[in-house]
Amino acid sequence: MAKPITGKTHVGERREKRPNGDIYVYERITAYDEKTRKTYTVSQKLKGKIKAGTQEIVPTRPKKRRGERDVVDATRQHTGLTDILEWVGRVSGIDNDIRSSFSEGDAEKMLSIARYWIGSGGNTLPRLESWQVMHPLPYQETITEDVYGKLFRDVGRNEDGVQQYFSARAARLGKSPVLAFDSTTISTYSENQSEARRGFNKDGDGLNTIKLLTLYSVKAREPMAFSKQPGNIPDVISIENTLAQLKCLNLEKPLIVTDNGYYSQKNMMEFALRNVKFLTLADPNIVWVRETVDELRATIAGMSSTCPFDPTICGATSRRMHQFSRVRQRSRNGKIAGERETISRRLYVHVYYSPDNEVKKELAFRKDLLELKAQVEEGQTEFTESAQKKIDKYLTCSRKGRGGRLKVGFKDESIAEAKKYFGYFALVSNQAMDTFTALENYRLREKIEELFAVQKGRLDGARPRTWYPDNLRGRQFAQFISLGYHCFLTKKIKEVQARLKIQEPGKSKSLIKLEKKLDYWISQRSLAQILDWFDCIETTTVQTVMAEHRWSTESVARDKLFLEYLGVDI
Repeated sequence: MAKPITGKTHVGERREKRPNGDIYVYERITAYDEKTRKTYTVSQKLKGKIKAGTQEIVPTRPKKRRGERDVVDATRQHTGLTDILEWVGRVSGIDNDIRSSFSEGDAEKMLSIARYWIGSGGNTLPRLESWQVMHPLPYQETITEDVYGKLFRDVGRNEDGVQQYFSARAARLGKSPVLAFDSTTISTYSENQSEARRGFNKDGDGLNTIKLLTLYSVKAREPMAFSKQPGNIPDVISIENTLAQLKCLNLEKPLIVTDNGYYSQKNMMEFALRNVKFLTLADPNIVWVRETVDELRATIAGMSSTCPFDPTICGATSRRMHQFSRVRQRSRNGKIAGERETISRRLYVHVYYSPDNEVKKELAFRKDLLELKAQVEEGQTEFTESAQKKIDKYLTCSRKGRGGRLKVGFKDESIAEAKKYFGYFALVSNQAMDTFTALENYRLREKIEELFAVQKGRLDGARPRTWYPDNLRGRQFAQFISLGYHCFLTKKIKEVQARLKIQEPGKSKSLIKLEKKLDYWISQRSLAQILDWFDCIETTTVQTVMAEHRWSTESVARDKLFLEYLGVDI
């Protein structure tokens, strides 16, 4: 009669001899499988070993539990770059303004994306997930494609938060800020972007575009606000909405600086009627501008009209009462809606003359006329509207006899009249200011062009990279935050360079030598290269049972001086 099956396990011992003579002793637990009618091993554990030539079992050392390890946790991350960006966000107030305008989660995500763009040199967002593994960011969870896609959609629809942030940045400007206003275009192949239209493409690639309008503080050197609109809307009709947005920002006596793309009688009247100060580049072919040039020509020829910061420029200013005409929209004070009325406002016309520009413009003018003359002589009949105007104004065409050879000449009197105004340009404003203060403010406006180049080239802004308009607005807002980081850090580095050039008494020879090295080092590197340089700084954190230990990569004296003058403590 067979033994009854009890299902119990059996504890036994197994010995295994190794080539070196040691015998390993295992405790083995076995059981019987009724189906296969075989015994199988449930588990086995090493009890110890018998060393060669001995009979005594030496027990093995037991494994430590997780909580009993000497090192509880350890991390290593690149912190040099992110520490600098964290300092920028704190000192500039950008981080605080974002957190006060949006929910905590959305704010942390946007700040993380903004720091990624500037820290990675404008890499695309799919690479963010791996980048943040080694770089500490405000949002500590993984930012996947789904996460930032939903973020852009939510932020693009949250106009309340966007406008609160614009107002918070504007509140930091103080009294009488100087704001540059300009636009750029973003090219796209997408047919889902309803604002992508056929219009003037500033990149010249022939694609449909979306227009991006930006207000930029030329003194604080940082962007203030932005908006987007269809690409087929001309610059010249964009001023009215900008003036409405300025009211929301509650700026105190701002001066708006524009180029000649926004110049028109209507825009100047809108500025004047709303009591907003403006400074704009005027079209030099306008009759009253040329009259002002003729009026100031003798004054500008004098030595006292030389620009103090650019001796190649001379300038003078004239005040005039300018007449604006408009059709009334409402009936009031005895005046009926629909009637045309004339409004008089004081304008200041700043006229400048540059001999260098005169030579360049005359050379281009000569080449243009010679090219048009050759085309007419070859029998070409179709020209652009501007080319046809030049032909009618500056060229003469005649034939000798019936079917004779075409003879093309020049109208020297008309050409001489046009050349009288070469080298002259005019700025028009409704605010009284010094001639060369106006020029300085206008030249600072050119910084906004650098801003557009940064956004497109270094912050992944050359293409929309989203399917829908709301997502695009959210994405552009995150880029706008990153632009704020870029502008503030660039400004601070310029201040460091200015400090290095000051010869302060009491400096040691070693410090002077180190400052020269630092000045040369900064001058040879872009902002992206400087950030890459500090990205090599790693911080290792080790948590043990007794304490936490932390250390970072060492830095040379020059790098320490740069961070000290910048104000960063790494």
